Amino acid sequence: MGPDGNKPVAAPALSREAALSSALSRLSWPDLDLRWATLVDYDGFLLASYPPEGQFDPTQAAAATAHMLIAGDRARKEIELGKWRFTLMVGSEMQHLAVSINRECVLAIGMGPMAPLGTAMNAVREIVPELARDLDLASRRYTETNTILWRPGDLRPK
Repeated sequence: MGPDGNKPVAAPALSREAALSSALSRLSWPDLDLRWATLVDYDGFLLASYPPEGQFDPTQAAAATAHMLIAGDRARKEIELGKWRFTLMVGSEMQHLAVSINRECVLAIGMGPMAPLGTAMNAVREIVPELARDLDLASRRYTETNTILWRPGDLRPK
């Protein structure tokens, strides 16, 4: 019972997509000039996006990310880079960063042309615990995470 004698009312639970979108919204650091952020799986399915769809086209961002992944995979194989971690494409108008979350999904960020990569990676690291929780990565038996974002054992159940 609450102090007024009534049962406390629980806040409504967020949907998985809303929780992921909320985590993505925390990437809005001033130095990044965040234009958009999407979380997509390797099949191109859009899991979440920020800002809301009316402000940008998340399917266009997901398609651009798919092209980056294909080109990056070809280059990785050609020059034997090893396991893919992230790809950054820099243009005069903006930057597009695609970061492997695990073997199932990719975080893509559109940001200003002068945004520092270190700042972007720090912003991503800050929301990683929420993404891990909302994607339920700890329960996936064979998930292989990006070691730039997580240390081995970070996803072990507590």
